[in-house]
Amino acid sequence: MESYTFNQEYARAELGNMLVLHDYPLSMVDHVGFRRFVAALQPLFKLHTRNTIRTDIVERYDIEKKKAIEYMSMVQSRVTVTTDMWTSDSQKKGYMAITAHFIDESWRLRNILMRFIYVPAPHNAEVIADQLHESLVKWNLDEKLLTVTVDNCNANDKAIAEIVGKI
Repeated sequence: MESYTFNQEYARAELGNMLVLHDYPLSMVDHVGFRRFVAALQPLFKLHTRNTIRTDIVERYDIEKKKAIEYMSMVQSRVTVTTDMWTSDSQKKGYMAITAHFIDESWRLRNILMRFIYVPAPHNAEVIADQLHESLVKWNLDEKLLTVTVDNCNANDKAIAEIVGKI
């Protein structure tokens, strides 16, 4: 049997990964039962507050996003973007998902979720075009764009025309 050395930072990062992967609430770290379970597994593990865990998750997100943008900057192929908008039933707020699709150097189809964002009302062509164009520029894809596929929202045709005029 191999010897084991406890690593607080690794365990802390894995806790954040678990919360995101399974969509658990950050408040889980405050639950008495969870705290007891963690203490039983590893008494040395220092459980942090939900605010600290949130900060850890956001920092990890920023690192992964930066890596993805750097990776996309090295992609030699043209890029296709798909987008979908919807309004949540419970909150009545609009959201947009933007995904990049491309062929990598090994001829494999790759997909990267670029953004999942709140889109303020009104959801007209100008707002949609601004959000999509901002994403293309932030990810340095405005020069690599081949096509954009959108859903059947009435404002999308005009939004795409606005984007084409900007790039």
